[in-house]
Amino acid sequence: MKVFALLVFYAVGLFVMGYLILDTESMLTAELASQIDIEIPENVLLDMLEEMRYWSKFSALLTLALLTIKCFLMALVLYAGLFFANRHQGVKLGSLFKVAVYAESIIVLAGMVKVAFGAFSDFTYTEFSLFYPLSVLSFLNPEAIQPLWYYPLQLLNVFEIIYIFLLIYFFSQEIEIKKTESSKVVLGSYLFSMSFWLILILFLTLNFT
Repeated sequence: MKVFALLVFYAVGLFVMGYLILDTESMLTAELASQIDIEIPENVLLDMLEEMRYWSKFSALLTLALLTIKCFLMALVLYAGLFFANRHQGVKLGSLFKVAVYAESIIVLAGMVKVAFGAFSDFTYTEFSLFYPLSVLSFLNPEAIQPLWYYPLQLLNVFEIIYIFLLIYFFSQEIEIKKTESSKVVLGSYLFSMSFWLILILFLTLNFT
């Protein structure tokens, strides 16, 4: 229960911070107003904003669901790494889920940093959606890059590196193995799964753009 309470804390924290300091409606309205070549009827714009307000009420639940799914999938990835290393005997999936939830704290922090930057910067809605703190993409001009490479360049960030180190640390503590062995299992399983995920995203991007 403590692990799920932590997930709820993550989701509520992101929701409250975004609700209090981030005005995505103004971002979207200003961006649409600046695009003089695209005429959007006022009633369509109002309907769009109303729909955004409606779904924002459920953003905390959606965030909680996504965090739970992500941590569960990461637990499966770590278990697969233990299985191929022949160290899975006696290891429960719940323990690995706990490892994933603890390590997820740094990704939640990255989300909060993004919200803070969005609130106190003059980002447009598109610029905010592409921004990821301390990522390679944040130091480049997105207009000079093909959209295909946006996600890979977002994924290359300082928070993701810290996330891997946290996975290694909590994994070694929970499974009670040496950090060198923990590094091999975590890096092997994580890098393989992320490579597969990245290829899938690139494939979908190519086919739907």
